Amino acid sequence: MTMPGSFRAQLRLPQMAGSRLTDALIKGMGAEPLEETAQGTRLAHTFGRIAVETQASGLDISLDADDRTSLAYLQLSISHRLQSLEKGIELPWDSDNRPGMLLPYFRKMQVVSTHNLTPSMRRVRLAGEDLERFSRNGLHMRLLFPPAGSASPSWPQIGRNGDAVWPDDENRPVARVYTIRTIDVAAGLIDVDMVLHEGDAYPGAGWAARAKPGHIVGMTGPGGGEAPHTATLVLLGDETALPAIGRILEGLPKETNAIVRIEIASEEEKQLLSTHATLDLEWLVRGNAEAGTTTLLVEAAKALDIKGDDPDLFVWAGCEFSAFKSIRSHLRKELRLPNRQHLVVSYWRRGVAGVH
Repeated sequence: MTMPGSFRAQLRLPQMAGSRLTDALIKGMGAEPLEETAQGTRLAHTFGRIAVETQASGLDISLDADDRTSLAYLQLSISHRLQSLEKGIELPWDSDNRPGMLLPYFRKMQVVSTHNLTPSMRRVRLAGEDLERFSRNGLHMRLLFPPAGSASPSWPQIGRNGDAVWPDDENRPVARVYTIRTIDVAAGLIDVDMVLHEGDAYPGAGWAARAKPGHIVGMTGPGGGEAPHTATLVLLGDETALPAIGRILEGLPKETNAIVRIEIASEEEKQLLSTHATLDLEWLVRGNAEAGTTTLLVEAAKALDIKGDDPDLFVWAGCEFSAFKSIRSHLRKELRLPNRQHLVVSYWRRGVAGVH
């Protein structure tokens, strides 16, 4: 089977049933059948097209995508699926994304400026090239922080199986997930709002506090999904989710009813949030209590006047792990809100070095 994509990858597996693999791709990856032939199946996926053909000598898998990043994500997804079906399987891909290349979803970024929005929230402006892909299909990305004093960081590369291979040396960067707060593709600029913490468990915060114009940082992505446009959108979060909430609000149409509850340390941490939507916003100030020790966000979630049987409702939340568990449990068990109508994410866990 031939397919029209600009970037391609092929793989031959001598001992695997095509029907077994096809079923796994449909059920495990969300691929959709496009065409059935005597030789095999063509499938459509978010990142591109898949063809699975049974040959006398084995099974052929062909991928095509419109850009290198999509091909990389598609190849990686299938590699993970194959490895879950058969441990230790060899995957000799013949791909336009060659082993040893920098990840196609990697960008080297340079600090342009920094300033504090509030006492504990710093905005870092970064400049880079070819950022269009980062403007869609996800609110988040990973920043790769070089070790302090590293003049030549080692960046991740494509491995033999299509996965990301990280350098194992003193120049290996540390990765943490952040929200792309704003992006200007034409100017090649993004803004990242970073919560300032103290301690070695927060390498991103330490980097943000020291960042100067000209400093280099890596970036991969995007990912993390986006909140849907719906009649009633509930947004819940603490400081770590504030950049995502701000970006989501800015993209809402005026027809949306946005109900927002945000936990912050003090009145000084309030930010001006812009939106076209009808906004019901409450700031939950915890005062002297340490982050992750209160139930303010959980109580606010339980106090909302919302119904689990409302088909026009969506609830999005990003917060500390304990609050995440309680809010998700409330939505699923008490409100019986369908899974497709909520997304609750643990952005961090108290006492544990995490993604922020």
